[in-house]
Amino acid sequence: MVKVVELSGGVGGARLARGLDGVPSVDLTVVVNVGDDEVIHGLYVSADLDTVTYTLAGVEGGQGWGRGTDSFNTNEELGKLGADNRFRLGDKDLALNILRTEALGTGTKLDEFTRRITKQLDIRSSVIPVTNEQVRTKIRTAQGDRLSFQEYFVIRQHRDDVDDLEFVGAARAKPAPGVLDAISEADVVVIGPSNPPLSIWPILAVEEVRDAIESHRNVVAVSPLFGGKALKGPADRVMASLGLLSGNAGVVEAYSGLINRLVIDISDAADASILQGLEITVADTRIPNAEAAIRFTESALLR
Repeated sequence: MVKVVELSGGVGGARLARGLDGVPSVDLTVVVNVGDDEVIHGLYVSADLDTVTYTLAGVEGGQGWGRGTDSFNTNEELGKLGADNRFRLGDKDLALNILRTEALGTGTKLDEFTRRITKQLDIRSSVIPVTNEQVRTKIRTAQGDRLSFQEYFVIRQHRDDVDDLEFVGAARAKPAPGVLDAISEADVVVIGPSNPPLSIWPILAVEEVRDAIESHRNVVAVSPLFGGKALKGPADRVMASLGLLSGNAGVVEAYSGLINRLVIDISDAADASILQGLEITVADTRIPNAEAAIRFTESALLR
């Protein structure tokens, strides 16, 4: 068995986790961003944890988030009653969020609840929040607004230029049980094809986790870029607005001092000759389904 830890956030990270989970010889632990967590309609919502969980269980929605074949009756009724229902929670999704909120309110830790749910959904791999403590991503826009992640990403549709990021609570946060052990025992640590500043930096903001990654001998990042641009979402725009270099050079800069190898898409093959100081692997990194993700994992990621 090859022990793998993946740092994951967003749809890209979840889809890579699906590929790793589908390889029988991989013993996978997914360490997930919690900077996107938010209280919505009084419920504790863990967007990235749920995206990984639903994807590994094969019940994710068509866009990669939420539940497939879900209905939105409750969300529609909330709107009729005057609530702000722009953050759409499906009825099946609501059930999980109700259970999580109840569990946390009675003293259950986030990692314990996540382990319970993944077991109920027959997920083989381990899924762990990076911390049980509250870490929240705050975005300062070029206009000077300070936004929660979900306000920036969902409500305002990530249209704002990002001037700065703050990971509130990270300085005092401790890794969730099992995170550091999984990293230290891993044969390889993989940073998923997630938005580096918005999805991975909140994980690395937990100091002990960053230190563990920095000291690991084999850390591979998968670029989220295709032809220098994000396939979906604002990754390239956010990196540029934060002053990082353009294209995959910016990905390398975002993970400076952490990675030994970068996997880039075939559309960016020319970058291989200009990126210095680490190994570059060129592969087809589009992994929209389980078969493509498994094929990519076996041929390019764990070679």
